[in-house]
Amino acid sequence: MNVSFSRPTRLDLAGADAITFCKFAGAEAEKRIASSNAAVLICGPVNVMPEGTTVIVTADPRKAFVSVIGALFTPARRSGVHPSAVVDPEAVIDPAAYVGPNAVIGRCVVGPATEIHANVTLYDGTRVGANVTIHAGCAIGADGFGYERLADGTMEKFVHLGGVVIEDDVEIGSNTSIDRGALADTVIRRGTKIDNQVHIAHNCDIGPDAVVIAQAMIGGSVKIGRGAWIAPGAVVMNGVAIGEGAFCGLGSIVTKPVADGMTVMGNPARPIDEAKALLAAQKKMISEKP
Repeated sequence: MNVSFSRPTRLDLAGADAITFCKFAGAEAEKRIASSNAAVLICGPVNVMPEGTTVIVTADPRKAFVSVIGALFTPARRSGVHPSAVVDPEAVIDPAAYVGPNAVIGRCVVGPATEIHANVTLYDGTRVGANVTIHAGCAIGADGFGYERLADGTMEKFVHLGGVVIEDDVEIGSNTSIDRGALADTVIRRGTKIDNQVHIAHNCDIGPDAVVIAQAMIGGSVKIGRGAWIAPGAVVMNGVAIGEGAFCGLGSIVTKPVADGMTVMGNPARPIDEAKALLAAQKKMISEKP
């Protein structure tokens, strides 16, 4: 049987021209699926099959849907340098890369199939790999915040001589700042995903395949391991190491190392069981007050 569709969309908006998915299970899934008019529906095991809809059953509908739309609907990568961009004559930009409007590219290296969107600034010494996306307004390679207070109380700048290395397959959200290293490079490793409005300080080493979400603040010389997850608004203090597969919860203030696979939360961040126990004890104290 031939099935055609022209767009992906939400389950409740899907018509006969659409592919969609259902993230729910059991009775809730069947209730939502029963009224679907989608051409193709990806879902978990169900007992209802809408008439006229091709149903694909899988253990993880969302993951399958992401794979399908990624393969069929991802826009082709652009190439070339926009006329309004300012590019240093010594910059090395692969012909298959794209530099958007009003971007400023210093003495940098930019790899193939990389997209640098509007108003991005890459300072001298930034090296960007292949298939990287840097969204609008990012500043990459500015000096870190490093000073020494002199005897007379004035501040002397620690001159930053390192750069920023962004490896392949990284995505960086809009208005994120990544500082250059002081004496060595700040490194964003392969496959890491960084959200909007994140600050990454000098000499950090992030990833590979780590996730750093909106408004997180990563202090200087922090090392974040493979596949770690830094939730929105989390703060990781200078020099702290986050282990592979670790999870730092929403708004956490991380002041101590986090072991591989550990989940921490709170201020200061604690292992999740300890944090929950402390919260329960606080609630009990409040409820027992005369």
